[in-house]
Amino acid sequence: MTFPAKYSGWISYVRDWIGADEYSDAKIAAFLDLAHIRMNREMSAYGMEKRAEIVIAESMVGQAITILDVVPDFNRVRLVSVRGIGPLDVDAINEIQISIQTNPDPGDTPMYYSIDAGSLYVYPGLGEGSIIDFFYYCKVPELSTEVDTNVFSIDHPDALLYAACLEAAPYMVEDERIPIWENKYVTAVAVANDIPNRIKMGSTPLKRQIKGLS
Repeated sequence: MTFPAKYSGWISYVRDWIGADEYSDAKIAAFLDLAHIRMNREMSAYGMEKRAEIVIAESMVGQAITILDVVPDFNRVRLVSVRGIGPLDVDAINEIQISIQTNPDPGDTPMYYSIDAGSLYVYPGLGEGSIIDFFYYCKVPELSTEVDTNVFSIDHPDALLYAACLEAAPYMVEDERIPIWENKYVTAVAVANDIPNRIKMGSTPLKRQIKGLS
């Protein structure tokens, strides 16, 4: 199966796959956009993994870090590590808030982090010049007239196709293909999410495999 290399090709490809010529380009584009939202929510694939270096400035000391200010394409966290100290353990935001209130100056060795309402909290707090290695899954941008390819279209085109078809499903009454598309999409996502983990972790999971805490 040969998949399109450009956005315009995807518009035609999805329309042909659905087999409904009455859908406008704008409607097919909406299906593709919704497919990207679905995949960004459900997929944690190798090509979505990124690392950002966050350097603590003087104005950031003692403050929560607004993640989108420093990592604009943030989707979900993988791991938070402090340079020279190592990975932090995740903790509930209420526990960190209680710790801050009861012991506001516990020392200079951070141990825990939490993400709440788009902000990153680290306790004990970080001093100026500290560096956070922030490992995360990025939010893959939608295909558009300005974006012909992305991680989904290059690495997981089958999942993108089936996701777009599923987004068209509400307009397709009793189409027998819908359960098939659903099964193929779920399988493609499961494989995409599982293979990188097996490569990196073998048969034993890492101690700090933290997901979905955004």
